[in-house]
Amino acid sequence: MFSHRWGEGEPVLHDIQGRAIYDMPPSGGMKKLQKFCLTALKRGYLWAWSDTCCIDKTSSAELQEAIGSMFGWYRRSHLTIVYLADVAESGSFDSSHWFGRGWTLQELLAPDTILFYTRNWSLYNNLESSNHKADDAILEELTRATGIASRFLTNFTPGVDDARSRLQWASSRRTTRPEDIAYSLFGIFNLHLPVLYGESFEFALGRLLGEVISQSGDISILDWVGEASTFHSCFPARILSYRTLPLPPIPLSEQSSITSQRSASSNALRKLCRSLNKIPLPRFANRRLTLPCFSHRVTVVRRKSADPLSSSYAYEIQASGLRPLEITLPEELENVASLPGGLESAAAALQIVRPWHSKSLGGSTKLDVAATEQLLVTLVQPFSALLLTELPHNEYKRIASSTLIAAHPIDVTSILHSKVRIFNIV
Repeated sequence: MFSHRWGEGEPVLHDIQGRAIYDMPPSGGMKKLQKFCLTALKRGYLWAWSDTCCIDKTSSAELQEAIGSMFGWYRRSHLTIVYLADVAESGSFDSSHWFGRGWTLQELLAPDTILFYTRNWSLYNNLESSNHKADDAILEELTRATGIASRFLTNFTPGVDDARSRLQWASSRRTTRPEDIAYSLFGIFNLHLPVLYGESFEFALGRLLGEVISQSGDISILDWVGEASTFHSCFPARILSYRTLPLPPIPLSEQSSITSQRSASSNALRKLCRSLNKIPLPRFANRRLTLPCFSHRVTVVRRKSADPLSSSYAYEIQASGLRPLEITLPEELENVASLPGGLESAAAALQIVRPWHSKSLGGSTKLDVAATEQLLVTLVQPFSALLLTELPHNEYKRIASSTLIAAHPIDVTSILHSKVRIFNIV
């Protein structure tokens, strides 16, 4: 199978149907197609497949089927040939736009066997190999170029696990049609959703994220910064919002001091653990997110001195059970949170919340010492918080922030007294 960056004059199905491609003028995309077929032939293959001309794109049904099946096709291919038209014989992956395109992500992850060819159709680094994924030096370069660990490059399993990482891999990639960046991820997440060309990117990405939560309850996809989507306030308007790395966990050296506090509060911890095991999983349906959260009621909001050169607004916030924190918003809080009484009325409408899922403890339902220690270590750590504002009819809306909202629990006692609520977010 062929993987490449599309250029001018790519031949489509109706250009080559019933014709011998080697008899056609070798210009533009046709020359590239001829070279690909010759390369496959030299490696002993009698059949070759290219996305430019092996799909009838005038048929919406065939296009829908192809997009839904593409990951599986590349996964089952005996060899995927990648052509890097912008890499010279002595060049590197860093100079290639192939690594910045949306569809090529699954074309990199899916195949077991892959070979990279440079501009003049020589093997990358002139490395004679039957599989560049089996070469440690190539894998190291691929990791640098993509940010994807080698274990995923060589042994990737499609599905909704570790969704935040998969979105981060795609966050710097682009497609010609904006909605394609979402469609190009369907196979990576092993999701079967309708392709609706003409819908906005926000709706395409929103449908994808909603399905991820519906199938897995994975709350890591709520960890983003930037502008909120018109599809749902908990989803971003742009996939670029996932480029920001999540908060790092507490180092192991500090975790032992945390667990030493367990004995003084073991009964309360076991009680909390039991209550968390009874909490329903996050759900997304009809563009509404039902989200279990540790809730921290906002008590004080102060606006920091405005920077005349800044387009954002900074606020100091105090919330029950948390150390004072700072948030940065792209809009004034009074406007985006619909606070008719100004900041003085914020305490009645705002919540700082920590989304919760049983997977946060590795999915364990046991109440042994190890489980309670892990719960304590997890809850004491700083976390990426969401800022919610209350709406009529017991519904809430997320207020998007320009930076991660890093929330720190005050101490173990404050954690044991915190409350878990179910929020209905639109």
